[in-house]
Amino acid sequence: MPGNLGLEIVSPAHALFMEEVGMSSQRFALGFLLLLFSCAGSPLFAQVGKDTKLWQWTAGATHHSAIVQISCNGGIGTGVVIQVSPDKPVRDGFEGYVLTAYHVVKEDKGEHKIGIQFRNGRKSKGCSIVQFDEQSDVAVLWAWIPSDVTPAKIASASVEEGDLLEFCGLGGGSELQCCLRHFSAKASCTSGPQKIFADVSLLPGDSGGPVFNEKKEVVGIISGGWFWWDGGVKAADGNALNATWPARAANLNPIKLMMSEVETAKSENSDTIIR
Repeated sequence: MPGNLGLEIVSPAHALFMEEVGMSSQRFALGFLLLLFSCAGSPLFAQVGKDTKLWQWTAGATHHSAIVQISCNGGIGTGVVIQVSPDKPVRDGFEGYVLTAYHVVKEDKGEHKIGIQFRNGRKSKGCSIVQFDEQSDVAVLWAWIPSDVTPAKIASASVEEGDLLEFCGLGGGSELQCCLRHFSAKASCTSGPQKIFADVSLLPGDSGGPVFNEKKEVVGIISGGWFWWDGGVKAADGNALNATWPARAANLNPIKLMMSEVETAKSENSDTIIR
């Protein structure tokens, strides 16, 4: 999926938008930009650019403890723990569920080789895709969750234009155990029931990261951006990392639908859905 933010650098994401609205690239790009920049009262456009605070790694808050790093076939992304099953203890933890972007894990192809690392340094191997929505770019993973990890709460109301949001990710080589990237922005007027757009620049590795509302509840999952440029940031190996803007994320509706499907499957089968 073009424009997504696994650790690999990919091309601009205009193809995704063209498919969704059935317009030519020129007409849609112009229309989208005019609509985005016409959103009134947004001082956040000043944040965009490599000379801004967008490139500072900052220490996380309490609700960030549920954020995890996802690895799959050499690619790296972000995820968030959203549920544990106390009735299914495993070692010093429990079976549970993690949300991430589908494109981060789609190459697993049922091999159960997805890895998850928690902020306390613990790791979970052999994780599986339980449900996914390729169009919305969201996946639910089954995983072992350490007992000291508190899941993030899923919101009850979807994001609407003007809602203040927090985008969190592990892009740009953020150190999982000490710091991560998190930035506040308002949902733009281009946001809708299925997608969230906001004036935030993203880096490779941010994909799958949670979007929190003001109550610190998960309301979305980061998918990618649109335009790419040299972000002025280098990875640990010295290679330059491109940045993408504006941020695009799945809204709450597809997330709630998938979780309801997971709950239905759990009620029909007391064992783990996928091993």
